[in-house]
Amino acid sequence: MAAEGMRWHYDINGAEPIIRDIRVYNSGALLKGTVMCAGPVSTGNNDGCMIVADSNVLSNIIGVLQEDLSAANCLGVIATGVDFYGKCIINPGAIWLGKYSEHADDDNENTVASATGVLLTATMVTNHYRSWAYITDTGSSTGGFGNLFQVGAISGTASITAATSFAANMAASTTSDTFIVMPAPYGADTAGYGFDLSEATGQISMQLQGYSGTGTGAMMLIENYITSSLRPLEPLVTAQHSGNNYKGEDPKFYGDVWFPEHLHATGGTACDRVIT
Repeated sequence: MAAEGMRWHYDINGAEPIIRDIRVYNSGALLKGTVMCAGPVSTGNNDGCMIVADSNVLSNIIGVLQEDLSAANCLGVIATGVDFYGKCIINPGAIWLGKYSEHADDDNENTVASATGVLLTATMVTNHYRSWAYITDTGSSTGGFGNLFQVGAISGTASITAATSFAANMAASTTSDTFIVMPAPYGADTAGYGFDLSEATGQISMQLQGYSGTGTGAMMLIENYITSSLRPLEPLVTAQHSGNNYKGEDPKFYGDVWFPEHLHATGGTACDRVIT
């Protein structure tokens, strides 16, 4: 089954989706929900086409593809005039709802057990203040699977600790646990917005990688959400969600994101954030 791609959520300026048929150039099939950017104008067949955006760069964004395309309908040939097109929403103010990847390539592995579940230790990117950590399903009936907390303290790139006022209802975590870290709204790790899309097989430029990536993608997080079969999509709120175990629900997490280096807005120039 293909990974769940990026979905239109709303436009920050109140606009309706603007859909255009745009030339595509890709060596394989393309999936609905893939983030697309402008191909380098000096690179032959890429010129004038949209290609899959680099998950750790996210510059020169055109928009998000709105249909599946077979491999045969992606690979044009400029010399013979063969072009293929894909429907793409091009709004520069679009806010996209992306699912947080829990793929093994995007998880962090906990290296220090915690009897209360309040500490998670792994090598991660730096700025986790007010981020959210969730222990993913490792296939084991033991460990801290389902623990969710807002980060109240960090130790550089080494560890994160739960906000102390809401940390009493979590399971003990073990060294076999894996976890994801979801950035705080409007947070960043490096100049250029510091938040990546997944590069895992089958979901490149389709799902949110969180803070297990390089932190160099030009993407801004607007809001984080939790949802399950027992609850609608609702924003993560510290007093309501932090310090609880959600194993029984097996929830999924989403984020509203915006691409600041959109070709129709900034022209793809660097949009640096204040980090220090």
